[in-house]
Amino acid sequence: MHLINYIFGEAYLKYKLKNNVKNITAALHSFGIDKSAAGFYISEGTGFPTMPPEEAFRMEFYQLTICTNGKACITVNTQEFELAPNDLFVTTPGTIIKIIQYSPNFTGKLLAFEKSFLLKNILDARQLEQLGFLNYGATPVIPLNKDEAYFLKAQLQYINDRNEKTAIFKDRIMQSLIFNLLFETAEIHFKYRNHNSRNQISREDELFIQMIKLIDFHHLQQKETSFYANLLHISDKYLIQICKKASGKTPGQLIAEANIAKAKLLLKNPDHNISTVSNILQYSSVAAFSKFFKKQTSMAPTEWKNET
Repeated sequence: MHLINYIFGEAYLKYKLKNNVKNITAALHSFGIDKSAAGFYISEGTGFPTMPPEEAFRMEFYQLTICTNGKACITVNTQEFELAPNDLFVTTPGTIIKIIQYSPNFTGKLLAFEKSFLLKNILDARQLEQLGFLNYGATPVIPLNKDEAYFLKAQLQYINDRNEKTAIFKDRIMQSLIFNLLFETAEIHFKYRNHNSRNQISREDELFIQMIKLIDFHHLQQKETSFYANLLHISDKYLIQICKKASGKTPGQLIAEANIAKAKLLLKNPDHNISTVSNILQYSSVAAFSKFFKKQTSMAPTEWKNET
C-alpha cells in the first residue's frame, strides 16, 4: 500500500486490461486490513497483515507514506522505485502500482484520503494541486532527513490519535489536520523538487502534464478538445494520441472527469441545489447537466446528492 505517483506510460495499457481499480477500503482489504474508510484512513505504522496482491491495481485516492523501517520495491506505472527508511512517497488518483517485494521488517506511516472528503464544503477544488507535490510531474519520492521525517511522523501520529476520539465536528477537525500536514509536506517538497534526477520526462509526457493543468483551469468554460490543442500548439489528433498513451483516456474523458469531480464536490454542499450546481458548472440547463451527470455516473444528480 506504499505508493508513488509519476507520469503514466505505455505500461498503463497493459495494466488497464486487468480493470483493477480500488478505492481506499478495497485497497486496505487487499493488504489484510479489514476496515471501512470513511473518506480517509490513517495507519498505525505497522507492516502488512497479509502479503500484498501480486497484480497491479489503479488507485482512486491520494496517499502519503513515510517508510519507518525496512525496504520495499514497487513498480509505479512505468518506473521501479525502492522505499527506504525516511523516504516519503506520494501518489494521486489514477496511479497504477504493484508491490514487487519488501523486507520482513518493512513498516511505514500511511495517510490515504479521497478528494471529496478533504474538499467537502470547499468550493476551490484546485487546492490540492496547488500544493505542488500532489499533481502530475511532481517529484515522486523525497529522501527526508531525520528531523523532517520525525516531524512528519509526529504529525501523522497526532492525526491518528485525534481520529480515535469522538467529536461533534470530527470530519472538520480531521480535514483541518490533514490540510495542515499537506502544507507542511509542501514546504519540505519545495526544497527537494529540483534534486531528483529521475524526474526526467519526455516531450509527450510534458504535453500531457500541461494538458492536465489546462483542464484544471479551463474545464468549466471549455469542453472541446480543439481549445486545448490550440493552446498547446498541436493538432487535435496528436493531443488525443498523447492523452490515450499517457492515461488510456481521450481529452474529452479527462475533461468530463474534471467536471464530474467538481460537480460531486458542489453537490455535497447542503446549500447547493441541482440548479445552483448546474449554473456554477456553466451548463445551458439543469436538464443538460443532469443528462451529463447520469451518463458519467449512472446516477441522477439528485440520487447522488441524497446518498452522500
